Amino acid sequence: MNKILTYGFALVGLAALFWACGSGEVAVYTPEDEYMEFALDGDDDGSALRGLVNQAISAYCEGDLNRDACLAATRPDDSYVSDTTSPDSSSSSRARSSSSFLPASSFNPFGNNYSSFNPFGSTSSSSRPGMIPVYSSSSRPGMIPVYSSSSRPGMIPVLSSSSKVFPRSSSSIRRSSSSKTVVIGSSSLPENVPWGTCVANSGQPGSRGVPLKWKFTMSNTLFGGNVRAMMNSSFEWEFDDAEPSSYSGTGSAGLTSTDVTYAESGKFAARATMTYNGQSQKVKCDSVEVMGYPITGCTCTPDKDEVDVAKESVASGATVVKWTVSKCTSEDKTFSYEWEKGMTGDGASATKTLDEKIVYAPDVTVRNSDNGVLKVSCDPVKTIDSDHPEFEFKAQNTKIAMPAGESTVYFNMQPGWHNNDGGNCTFSCQVPTGGLLTVTINNQTKTDYYVPMGIPISSTTGMTPMKVTLSVAAECMLGW
Repeated sequence: MNKILTYGFALVGLAALFWACGSGEVAVYTPEDEYMEFALDGDDDGSALRGLVNQAISAYCEGDLNRDACLAATRPDDSYVSDTTSPDSSSSSRARSSSSFLPASSFNPFGNNYSSFNPFGSTSSSSRPGMIPVYSSSSRPGMIPVYSSSSRPGMIPVLSSSSKVFPRSSSSIRRSSSSKTVVIGSSSLPENVPWGTCVANSGQPGSRGVPLKWKFTMSNTLFGGNVRAMMNSSFEWEFDDAEPSSYSGTGSAGLTSTDVTYAESGKFAARATMTYNGQSQKVKCDSVEVMGYPITGCTCTPDKDEVDVAKESVASGATVVKWTVSKCTSEDKTFSYEWEKGMTGDGASATKTLDEKIVYAPDVTVRNSDNGVLKVSCDPVKTIDSDHPEFEFKAQNTKIAMPAGESTVYFNMQPGWHNNDGGNCTFSCQVPTGGLLTVTINNQTKTDYYVPMGIPISSTTGMTPMKVTLSVAAECMLGW
């Protein structure tokens, strides 16, 4: 019997703890709610329940950076006592009356001077003897609901798990020893470990005259996503050569700075000083690159659209293609050009020799002296071999008649046509009238009446060229 009673008190203590430290959400009791009932020990004056609640609150506050502050928050009237402390001078008010009524105030784990936090309400003449009266939602909004007077005398109903009132799980009270969080539960923060990082504009370059924000991200290794640590921290920001030059805030308002604007281009530094639990650390932020006057309107065009490697001599320079950047505009008109690897030239024009079957479109980066940057994609140039016919495959399961001998095929399927770019798809050929056929493609050779060949899906888009050799004329197609 005593074990049952103790278990009942423990549940009530945890429920009271949830009420004080939880979100405050309380479910209204309905007749459909299931409940458990535990008998009150009529000889107990409430100190056992009080001790259990104190133990629960003490365990809950165990992991806080500032345990004393946590206990104070759960005990607004500073009435916290250990479970070994004797009842105070008001114990006479806790004594069981001749009617076996147990005053609710004596069970208030938060003391008697803060009635709005009393989850058990107060005494009432309408209460049944032997019951702990609790205000119902109809009499005191926001309080834990109580069952009606039809409840059996001497019993404490406890809401089932189907209700919205739950005690905090043990995982929120104690942290595993295997956790990498080193600060929670510590009295001080490490000085030689960064408390966080900070970047501007989500790590992307900014533009002069365009506002951006700096953001501080607290170290997950130190704080483990602890919301209390974030809300109780303050942040002092310093920005070099910016308007404004500083900003301060507490909690979430301090994690992200106000709008910061830079009048000039270049790279700029910032620092954030985080203060928590009486300690401070200055964190150096990653520099932000602020672009200057924007560059617009650039085009990059070749001097020819197509190169025939069969008729034009490489030695004569006929297969050399020149691309030129033009029409760039900016308030700062001093431009420089950076061509991709493989191109020859560093000015507004650059060249490349195309001596193989390819579709080529280079990129060039245009800059001005104010640190404005623009990446430009040039128009493509296609090389052909007129001695060998060409065929373009751009739809699956579409047959194309190809002659005997060597041909060039271009695969120009839509990206994602095969769901992904991994693995192989099938290039197949067959003689319409029947007969053996030998096919060579992508360094594979097979002979059969129907010849399927596996080719990489990643090579079937973007006008990728491949050489195909057929022993006799056949129809070929691309499919799954």
